[in-house]
Amino acid sequence: MFLTYKYQFTKWLPLVALLSLSSCNDLLDLQPRQSISSSTALSTPEGIDAALNGIYDRLQSPRLYGRDLIAIPEALSDNGRATNKSGRLNAEYLNQVGAHFANWQVAYYAINQANLVLEALPNITDQATRDRYEGEAKFLRALLYFDLMRTYAYDPGVEVAEYNRGGVPLLVTGVLTPDQIQFPARASVADVYKQIYEDLTVASAKLTNTRGQFYANKGAALALFSRVALYNKDYANSVKYATEALAAGPARFLDRDSYLGGWRANRHPESFFEVTYTTPENIGVNESLQTTFTTLVALGDRTRTGGFGDLVPSASLLAALDAEKGTNNQVLDIRRQLYELGTTGRGTAEIESTKFFGKNGAVNLDNVPVIRASEMYLNRAEANYFLGKEEEALADVNAIRTRAGLPARTALAGTDLLNEILRQRRIELAFEGHRWFDLKRRGVDIIKTPTTVPYIDFRVLAQIPVREITNNPNLRQNFGY
Repeated sequence: MFLTYKYQFTKWLPLVALLSLSSCNDLLDLQPRQSISSSTALSTPEGIDAALNGIYDRLQSPRLYGRDLIAIPEALSDNGRATNKSGRLNAEYLNQVGAHFANWQVAYYAINQANLVLEALPNITDQATRDRYEGEAKFLRALLYFDLMRTYAYDPGVEVAEYNRGGVPLLVTGVLTPDQIQFPARASVADVYKQIYEDLTVASAKLTNTRGQFYANKGAALALFSRVALYNKDYANSVKYATEALAAGPARFLDRDSYLGGWRANRHPESFFEVTYTTPENIGVNESLQTTFTTLVALGDRTRTGGFGDLVPSASLLAALDAEKGTNNQVLDIRRQLYELGTTGRGTAEIESTKFFGKNGAVNLDNVPVIRASEMYLNRAEANYFLGKEEEALADVNAIRTRAGLPARTALAGTDLLNEILRQRRIELAFEGHRWFDLKRRGVDIIKTPTTVPYIDFRVLAQIPVREITNNPNLRQNFGY
């Protein structure tokens, strides 16, 4: 997808393990074999473009959107059930201590790269190019910080006071040499959210939609802003930015006839932003989303086995999908068609999610939608509910329902309305990496088989890597680890 030059640049850009001195000699090698120093590379538009492309590449990591940020929220929550066919995600499904997200290091590498790009902007004389670079870097930095926050910190308004140790370290300057390494303490939750807001304000103002869904764009910045504001319980802004995102594009809200086809296209029409893969970037049979979620190679073909199907929908999720039936007892919800019986090639056949299905033309090769148009309707519905605008909230949840083939609700109000919004959010965004975070941001217990995780349990937060705690005396570990 990206420039070949990108590989030369990012291989040798000294992306310091910002909070750790482990492997420092390797990470700070300033003698690149392609005979172009990091400082020189960042002095040209081509070098800065390559650095930006390197950040997009980092999002492909299995620790980020390649697998973990999509699959682990389903395993930790009540949406997914581990089959133990390969052993992967079984510990997360059982909510064992330490079985959680591990996005810290790769996220801070990417943040450092974004910081270096932003500091290099004075080298760009063309204003339009400079605006694009700034908008993309700040969108990516905001996304990375937001994912760190919802992984390692409590969400605003639902902090457990006796366990709360703040947000994550906030680094907004780049590191190229050992003397620039910082050892910051954890910033407050409010301060990290303030930085995310500032980055998204700039990104949404400076970006356009000319580069499409595979790059940061205006609609994606607005859509991410809506999500961030919802987590921040800033409901007015969640409504505002959801509405602006839907108007801006490039995503479009699919109708009933095209909904299922959207999941079969390599580029989902509902995506504001997708992490994209080319053939050499195939994650493979161990950790790709296809192998994680299904054993199938082709829809409806149970004679050939591909992946492991390590994580399948829970009984409660399937019950939610099957809950509304027609006169002939048929399931009305068309989203149920995204789940089908897998093969016996890895053991017992299970009903599996087929949202990720080698859509790029090869097994285990899928682009990953990060933000979809449907989420904007659900964000807006939930935010409007808490703003007391129940009529508007009902209209948005009905848009989701009727598109799925369900009848519109006409008499929902109060708690019943909120429960329906949350139920539709669970079904619509299942196996897309939302469920754990949605339960966590609301401060509710995770009730599941075979275990329940009370919200006050320390396992709600991920463990900060031990190497970071060891090497940074100012960094406090999350409670319980």
